[in-house]
Amino acid sequence: MNDLLAWLATYSPPVVALIAVGAVVVFLVKLIVEKTIARTFDEKTKRFETLLQRRSAFEEMILIERFEVMSSLDARLQRIMTNLNRIRSGHPVPDGFLTKGELVPLTEVFEDIEIGRLKLGEDLWNRMESLAQAALTASNAADENEWKHAAEEWVQLRKQLREQVEADFGLTSIKW
Repeated sequence: MNDLLAWLATYSPPVVALIAVGAVVVFLVKLIVEKTIARTFDEKTKRFETLLQRRSAFEEMILIERFEVMSSLDARLQRIMTNLNRIRSGHPVPDGFLTKGELVPLTEVFEDIEIGRLKLGEDLWNRMESLAQAALTASNAADENEWKHAAEEWVQLRKQLREQVEADFGLTSIKW
């Protein structure tokens, strides 16, 4: 305000009015530009947050499905190994386990491992494929020595699977 009075003393009133109008216009332009930039920034931020939320939801869904597929295949393979152990011990196994010398559940597991390859990802797919191959080796064991070797391989592969699952999902860090 003091500047305006000093200008009135130095300059004519029309020049001072023109300067004041110019200052108001500059202020309004500055305000409009700032609000436009802020609005554009907010829109881009919201769009980015939406994309992140969608991606995060997609990744969460894939991780859940990956864990479900892996744990289902693992449980089925464990049951197969249990039934192979029953056969070796002379105990009966469920109907349909062996059909004309073929391990039907193991064949289905191999199919499901291949079907679930995209969901499992390469690391877990390799682990599950190795476990299935170890079960196949155990089923074809001709003597006790081969069976023992196959069982040791099975235990080692299961340990590696647990380590992989821990690295991928961090299950032991989940607490109530």
